[in-house]
Amino acid sequence: MVFRRVLLMRHAKSNHDAPSDSERPLTPQGRHDAQRISSEIHSHGWTPDKIVVSNSKRTLETVEMLSECQGVSKDSRADLYLASSETISEYIESTQASETLLIVTHNPGCERVLYQLTGVYHEMSPGSCALLSDSKGKWICERILNPGE
Repeated sequence: MVFRRVLLMRHAKSNHDAPSDSERPLTPQGRHDAQRISSEIHSHGWTPDKIVVSNSKRTLETVEMLSECQGVSKDSRADLYLASSETISEYIESTQASETLLIVTHNPGCERVLYQLTGVYHEMSPGSCALLSDSKGKWICERILNPGE
């Protein structure tokens, strides 16, 4: 069976003490949380084939902490910085058959697109990752990985 899978991730916990919003780095806790989520992604067998990530410092650092992403091509995108759910959805819908895509972005777009695709509201706290699969044209949320659990 050929199907698409998407890992929709909100950046890990970041420091609010930065010159600009886009330059906010991860906190030590955020780095730890991203590494923990990386282990969870691996344990579920959802290693990405491709990564698209917001060009903010905190999202790029989140991807750096994901050991599952080493060697995977990364596309840093300005349009994913504080992106609308529509923009995020365009990336999700462009996922090819049998491909696993990781998108690392921000709220509120992250929660909104998850709701629009699945019809179910899920809170996406910093570092959370939703595992989505396409079942005959309908997106199913298989699991939400939360760093605090």
